[in-house]
Amino acid sequence: MRVTIIAALAFVAGPALAQDINYNYIEGYYQRLDVDDSAGDIDGDGFGIAGSLEVGDSFHIFSSFGRANLDFDIDLDEVVIGGGYHTPVAPGMDLVINLSYINVDAEAFGLSGDDDGFGASLGLRSMWGEKLELAGFVDYIDLDESGDDTSFRGEAWYSLTRTIALGAQVGLGDDVTSWGLGARVYFD
Repeated sequence: MRVTIIAALAFVAGPALAQDINYNYIEGYYQRLDVDDSAGDIDGDGFGIAGSLEVGDSFHIFSSFGRANLDFDIDLDEVVIGGGYHTPVAPGMDLVINLSYINVDAEAFGLSGDDDGFGASLGLRSMWGEKLELAGFVDYIDLDESGDDTSFRGEAWYSLTRTIALGAQVGLGDDVTSWGLGARVYFD
């Protein structure tokens, strides 16, 4: 009983002790992917770079580039460019809405093709004290040729210093499951 009360107090008081959320950063990441295809599962891993820049008090722009190598010698490149709106909903907690353009290039067996479309996400970013950020999102992606997918994404970032953080993420979708590790550099 005592543990339950302490956990409940930490959940309620955690954001109240939090710092502001920073939307200015550059990050690099490793990602492991499991793609459910009609022909079977295709696994692989990749690396990428991403960044975000706050524009005004409530808006941000972002971009990312990722490259993955999957089973059967399939190579994927993904470019995402977008913008978003964020607003505080509690001390140390922001509601975040993002819209983006997505382009995916695939190459396999000497053939290549590309697909593009849009993405939308809705979620919360929350600072728990000075060091820990937790985030949760619902992501929707709709590509012209490949169809659409809805996924749930969770992230945790631990700040080693004021400017450097290490993080982990997991994404659970109908067609793609992913997990990743990354490093982030914040700037003002």
